[in-house]
Formats: sequence, C-alpha cells, structure tokens
Amino acid sequence: MVKNMTEEKKVKAGDKVGPGKYVCIDCGKSFEFTEAEQDLRKCPVCACEMYNCLPMSHIRSDVKTPEDALNPPKR
Repeated sequence: MVKNMTEEKKVKAGDKVGPGKYVCIDCGKSFEFTEAEQDLRKCPVCACEMYNCLPMSHIRSDVKTPEDALNPPKR
C-alpha cells in the first residue's frame, strides 16, 4: 500500500515523540514539540490518548531540526 504524503501517522499518549505537530483525534487540541524524545500525555481537554502526528519532515524533506523549521533551507 502506498501512503499519501498528506496521510497522518497516529500516536498514543505515553509514546516518546519527536519534533512535530500532534492533534487530538477527538477534540482537535494541538501541540507542537520542537525537541526529540518528549513524552506525549493524554489530552488535557478531553483525556483522549490518540493523536494525529505531523512530523517536521512531513512538510519538507530538508527540514530536519527545529532550527530548520524556523529558518528553512533555501530551495
């Protein structure tokens, strides 16, 4: 099966996650992490444990660090 580039990966509370945006699948509350290996917690709004994950590299393959996201390399 070929994944669409816009398809989101699902992650669960308690997982160690890297830089990216995490959106609660129930209420839509979103969090952004800029550092690797952070613990993803239950949603503070609805206590849901599942999130859609949009890693930094999801947008551009040349964005690999938080600094790259703030100052993207020129194409």
